[in-house]
Amino acid sequence: MSRVLVVIPTLERSSMCRRAVDSLLAQSFTEWNLVIAKNGGSAHVSAYAETLGKVLDDPRVRLLVLPGSGLGYALNEGIERYISSFSYFANLEDDDEWDSGFLEVMVSTLQLSGADVANCLQRQVPMKRQSNGGPMHPGAIRRHNWINFPMCLYRADLYHRVGGFSVDAGPATDWDFHLRALSVGAKYAFVDQVLMTHHWHSSNYCVVSQGEGLRFIRSQVAAGVYDLPTANTVDHWLSESSAVQVTRRSRRRARGG
Repeated sequence: MSRVLVVIPTLERSSMCRRAVDSLLAQSFTEWNLVIAKNGGSAHVSAYAETLGKVLDDPRVRLLVLPGSGLGYALNEGIERYISSFSYFANLEDDDEWDSGFLEVMVSTLQLSGADVANCLQRQVPMKRQSNGGPMHPGAIRRHNWINFPMCLYRADLYHRVGGFSVDAGPATDWDFHLRALSVGAKYAFVDQVLMTHHWHSSNYCVVSQGEGLRFIRSQVAAGVYDLPTANTVDHWLSESSAVQVTRRSRRRARGG
């Protein structure tokens, strides 16, 4: 079993969501199922149905309308209901998109490295406002996060090992998940390739809720919630050389060529 469960949490952004979905439909790796976790109740459901159109006829795609709202809430609802049938899961945010080889490269990396998480690099448009990514480092992740959800593929069992996603972390939901994943011994495999696009716009969650996520993480650190390893180098967290070679051989397909 090597199927991937993809969850796209979304709220009032049907056009952006369609772009994200199209990038999933274009994947060279096709053993996936998608849950579009439309949170915030029934408002705007008709806009999603119209924008997604025949995509909803694909048996791999499910539109899940949720009464509550929030990133962690939507992820938990989408993953908890279906994760038992899958080997891996990923969160593709509704305003981002994957290159066509993202899943193929990331699945191969996890299979060969034995890691729990594979993370790649991102490009940013129309401007660069944050890091493009890099290897996991347990010391540095205490201070800031450079690995966004759409840059990652996770083993399915990690979801329950970590205890799901925080419903209180807001824009730092990804940062909090990484910290708790490291606390339970998760291993990260870094893929030194740009395999996704992050789009900046006026309604980015981290823009409209600036500072909220940092305050949450600081409060958790102060409360001793995270039990991070003491490793002070990144070497222990890099994927095996064989996995890195796989990603290099897959580069042409990842670019859609």
